[in-house]
Amino acid sequence: MLGVPRSPLEVVADVMRKHGATRIFFKLLSNNDNSKQQIYFGGDFDVLRIIPHGEMSGEVSSRDGTVFKAPLNLSWLPSDLVGSSCPAPGAQLIFYPRYPEVRMSGFLRGCPIAPNHLMHAPTFEERALRIFKPRCLILGVCSNDRILAFAGAWDSDLSRDAVARIEDENANNIASVFYELQPPLQNSRLELINRLRLIYQSGAIPSQKMGPSGVALPYAARNGAGYTLESKFGIIPNGSSEPDFMGWELKAHSGAAVTLMTPEPDVGSYRDDLGQFLTSYGRSSDVRRDFTGRHQTGIICKTTSLILQMEGYDPHRVEITDPNGGLFLRDHAGKLAAGWTFKKLVGHWSKKHAQTAYVTYKKSAAAGENFYSYGPQILLGEGAELQTFLRALYSGSIYYDPGIKQTFEGTEWRSKKRNQFRVGWKNVGGLYRKSVFLTL
Repeated sequence: MLGVPRSPLEVVADVMRKHGATRIFFKLLSNNDNSKQQIYFGGDFDVLRIIPHGEMSGEVSSRDGTVFKAPLNLSWLPSDLVGSSCPAPGAQLIFYPRYPEVRMSGFLRGCPIAPNHLMHAPTFEERALRIFKPRCLILGVCSNDRILAFAGAWDSDLSRDAVARIEDENANNIASVFYELQPPLQNSRLELINRLRLIYQSGAIPSQKMGPSGVALPYAARNGAGYTLESKFGIIPNGSSEPDFMGWELKAHSGAAVTLMTPEPDVGSYRDDLGQFLTSYGRSSDVRRDFTGRHQTGIICKTTSLILQMEGYDPHRVEITDPNGGLFLRDHAGKLAAGWTFKKLVGHWSKKHAQTAYVTYKKSAAAGENFYSYGPQILLGEGAELQTFLRALYSGSIYYDPGIKQTFEGTEWRSKKRNQFRVGWKNVGGLYRKSVFLTL
């Protein structure tokens, strides 16, 4: 089917692209994918990385345990693909950590052109009749996080096109149950390794950063390792959450630890008054205040006298029991100094990429200019699952290592905040479902 012009899937994709979609995903729908039972989006965390969603909120269900929900900016295209799309304001993702699985619900409510006739729960007779005749759901993801949706009926040309592409391996499987509509990528892992090998063989590279025009420019700041590596892949820094290269996130690494993420606390005195927080728990003088120190779960940090506690979490079942819980820094009196609620942690981790390449580097200097040499050791990690992440936080394998300061300049205090969560290099591989160390 690949290469046939204007195939049914491509017709829908072309319309979605005209409406602003930059990536097109599709999924075959089973009988259980309906408005009553919700649409199954996968049994792992990866789908939360490819489907843009709003802020998560948590609640407790007597049947399902802690459940997280996130709104979707989803609109349906008309059945004839002519005219404007129409929002489905009730659409949301529901993440069930206990199982784990992700489902979409509320995708018909409030939208007059939604395909209700394709999404009702089947009768027993309909279920038996349609068991080998799947429908097809297509999602177009736009750069502004808007999602366009379209559905093909049972045994329609559109659905048969989708089935044929999957059977002929002419579609890219992504996030377990979705496929991306584009020509099959070359082996992304092999392409990545080959590119990194060329970078390793090129030796020391002057510190640089890719400019907006696509031309590498000299970069003098100390944090040039990541920018220089990205420049060799032609990547222009833009703050996008998209993977860096063919589905892989790139991380330049040196030293004994890796910084995984830098989320700001969403609760505690840190949020209320940073200056008072630094005065109470950090080191301060008339012109400078600092907050540093390695904080591991369950251990009092000697530098700050604070203890990091994971509350609302059952380590035996590896399960969140209270959506209002999280990772909290408390003083000896139990006062909350700073904290990251589970909705903050889950939301932040959901943005991490499923495939990450950690590339070792060495830094050198000559004539006042910094140079970076990459490799030969790299680590490739695939499948960053939530349960593994939570287990690593609870055990202290992932630890909080902040670098926060305020300096008095002129008439006011100026802040520089870096709330780092780090992991020892030897423990990085354990965060992924699959990991391998390679030498270029």
